Amino acid sequence: MKKQSIILLALLFLSLSLEAQDSFIKNRWNFKAGYASYQGFFVSNHGINQSFGNYRLEANYGILNFLETGLYLGYSRTTSQPVPVVGQGLIYQNLNTPFFGVCLNFHPLTFLIKKPDFRFDFYLLGRYGGIYYSSPKDYIPAKGLKFQNSQGAGLAFYFTKHIGIFTEYSFSELHLKSGNFRFGLSVKF
Repeated sequence: MKKQSIILLALLFLSLSLEAQDSFIKNRWNFKAGYASYQGFFVSNHGINQSFGNYRLEANYGILNFLETGLYLGYSRTTSQPVPVVGQGLIYQNLNTPFFGVCLNFHPLTFLIKKPDFRFDFYLLGRYGGIYYSSPKDYIPAKGLKFQNSQGAGLAFYFTKHIGIFTEYSFSELHLKSGNFRFGLSVKF
């Protein structure tokens, strides 16, 4: 009886460990297209705005049962202005501002839920990269590549097995330290 119990426990342990290796993250591609409104100074034909649009494409690949990594590429239209001079009016120039970097997403639900076709997703995120300003000489922000990072959390809901929507809240350090919401479309396979 003792030998049968040990064999039964060993088989149970083996089956549980095999089940734990079934993941809806590992070996999965996830593509996202999103939009966020960042805090900052932006001048348009309609006046001075306190925010500017931020568009991003992202591709991630699941490297572990709970971890995916990838790359992002994005675009913003930002305002640059010369160093202020007393008596000078508002001078500005709007710039095309590309940005890029690497992503890291940690998925804690994979430790709790073992369904391979789970429709909800929760993840902690980290983004590290650069943003390039093409400002004229003596303008703020200065011309060149600047470091950019953000950390936060995201939620996704998939209407079908492959297509869903996502929203993320992250704390970023760009012009100002600020939080922002990003939302968009997610496709996984």
